[in-house]
Parts: sequence; C-alpha cells; structure tokens
Amino acid sequence: MDWDPQRSQPLTWQYTASSVLKYNVRFLNVSGLWPLQHLQLFRIFIATTVTLCLGHIAEAGINLCTLRGELEDYTLALSNVSVIIVGMLKVAIFLRNEGSFCFLVRWLDALVERQTEYVRDQPSREAIFRGARQRASRISKGLDAYNLSLLTLWTVAPLIASTGDKRLPFQQLPMANTTTFPLYELSYALQGTSLIIICLINVHLDCFFTAVMILIGAQLKLVGSRIADLHPRNVAVKNDSMIDDTYKDLCLCIQTHQDITRFIKHLERVMNPIAMLQLALGVFNGCMLIFPAAYNAESGSLIKVLVTAPAVSMQLLVYCLGAHSVREQGKLVSVAAYSCGWPDTDIKFQRALLLVMARAQKPLSLTAGGVYPIQRATFLSLLNAGYSYYAVLQNFTGR
Repeated sequence: MDWDPQRSQPLTWQYTASSVLKYNVRFLNVSGLWPLQHLQLFRIFIATTVTLCLGHIAEAGINLCTLRGELEDYTLALSNVSVIIVGMLKVAIFLRNEGSFCFLVRWLDALVERQTEYVRDQPSREAIFRGARQRASRISKGLDAYNLSLLTLWTVAPLIASTGDKRLPFQQLPMANTTTFPLYELSYALQGTSLIIICLINVHLDCFFTAVMILIGAQLKLVGSRIADLHPRNVAVKNDSMIDDTYKDLCLCIQTHQDITRFIKHLERVMNPIAMLQLALGVFNGCMLIFPAAYNAESGSLIKVLVTAPAVSMQLLVYCLGAHSVREQGKLVSVAAYSCGWPDTDIKFQRALLLVMARAQKPLSLTAGGVYPIQRATFLSLLNAGYSYYAVLQNFTGR
C-alpha cells in the first residue's frame, strides 16, 4: 500500500469501533492527545497541557537551583522533570506526524481485514489472531493501570504523610509555605495534573506501538501458516491446474508478505524517534535510581527503587519484546516456506518460493532513532549495564 492522502485523514470515533487498535486509539483520545472529534477543543486541551508542563518545568528549575537536601532529592527532581520533557517531545512528534499515525492505523486494519478470509474456519489461525489481540490488550491495560496507580500514589503521598510538613509531590518550592498567596495549593494542582496527563500520554504511546508490533507479528505468523499449508497433492493424481492454483495461492501470500514488509518500514519511520526518546529516558532514569541506592544504605532508598524500577523498565521491555517478536516471526516465514509441499510443484513455484525464503531471511528490524536496533538482547544489555554501573558505584563508595 502506497501513501494515500485519504488514508492519512483524521480518524473518527465511529471508525475506531471496528479497528484492531480500538482501545489504544480511544485511550489516547480520552487522554486528550488523539482527536477523534471536536478538533478545536482537543487543540485547546493539549495547549493547556503543554502550558501546565512548562509551568512544572519552571518549578523544577527553581527547585534544582534552591535545593539543599540529600542526593535523593536531586535525583527525584531530575527524574521527574525528564519524564515531563520527554512526554512533551512525544506529544510534539505526534502532532507533527498525526497523518502518519492515522495512516498506520488504517493500513494495519487493511492488512488484518485482507487476511480475515484465511482465518475463518481455521481454528489454529483463529487462535493466533485472537491470542495476539488479547495479548496486546492485556499489556496495554495492565501497563496503564500500573502507571495510573503509581502516579496516584506519588501524587497523594505528601497529603497522607504524617510529618506535618507541607511538601509538594515532585518539585519543592522554598517560598510555598512562607506566603499568604495559595502558592502551595496551586503548585500542588499544577504538578499533579501536568504529570498525570503527560505520563498517561507518554506511557500509552509506548503501549500503542507495542500493540502494533504484536498484531503485525501475528500477521507474519498467519502468512507463514498459509505458506506452510501449500500442498498440491490433495488428491491422488496431480495435474497442471492444481499446481497453477497452488502457485496463485503462493503469489497471494507473497503479495501479503510484501505489504507487511512495507508496513513495518513505515512503522519503523513513525516509531523510531519516540522509541529513541524512551530509550534515552529509561537509561537516564535508571541512573537516577541507581545513584541514591548506591550512596544511601537506608532501606527507604531501596523501597523507592523497588517501587519505581518496574515503571522505568516496563516501557523499555515492551518495545524490546514487541520488536523481537516481529523479527522472529519474519524469520519463521522462511521455515514455513521450506515446510510446504514444494517437492511436488513445478520449477516456477520453487523459484518463487526461493525468493520468499531469501527475503524472509533478511531481518525485519526496528530501531530507536534509526541507529539502535530494538530487540530482546537490547533490554538484557541495558540491565547488564545498569548492574555494572551499580557495582562500580558500590565499590567506589565502599572505599
């Protein structure tokens, strides 16, 4: 499918009712990012969100310049403001490329619809597609629920603390408790509102791409199943018409595989700047967690690390697992081609099948920023690097 201006038109609420990405698109709509109706109202809302985030960043600047606390206070402030900044950059990327996102959704829906006829009355293939949709939905909803619960906990924690000290949830202002103007209340509302909204958008954009990768991986698996089932010996006597029909079926599989390959290239172009931002944020926030854990032996630091580390790592993990699934399912198409009934076909079929196998052996890689490959090994290497960094700091502080 080539770029079609009609397919890049804004989506509507009615369209998403039948989309495989219904939950993801509608969640971003409810979060105020993806307009499905009332375009002007959404633009006003996102402008308000950006204004609140800028106010949050300004308070973070004041906090960092006046902070005289321990290392934990610095790392918390830096980690928090980095999430706000990356979230705003993701919003800017979406707004600049909104047409590409709409095209991505319509293209995926078209690919799914095209293969629907090959899924009907095929229990194994129905299980592949149903399992992919359920997995994408569970990951998205689970990560959203965890993110929302963690944000709520961090936001209300100062209100339920028993210290008696008026503390803001994320960025502390020295003048908040020394003025009759309700600065404390306004700052509390600004920090809590801006962080919750931008984090919901931030995390669910990652969920959106994860769902796309899971679903397109399932489409590759379905193509492999179709190719593996090509056997021109359904009756005792083979004839030219049977072989020709098998060749036509192979051509349809090749066409679908080519469309999926082009879709993955488009997905890589749309996703890679956002994935790069998330990768950089994950590494930075990982360091912000490791610093206080290494320098402070108190159990409170360890508890904070245990509470927040899953939020940092999960967003990286879903990217890596999703991209790794696409890569692996792409390679398995070659195995499926070898598993079909090619010995009973003519030379024309076998040559076409060789082309399929050669193309499938070329990795369908997705990258962060167009330079850093995203796969399962990427996540493991980041974990190893984080542990090595922690060990070095522990060794340094132990001297």
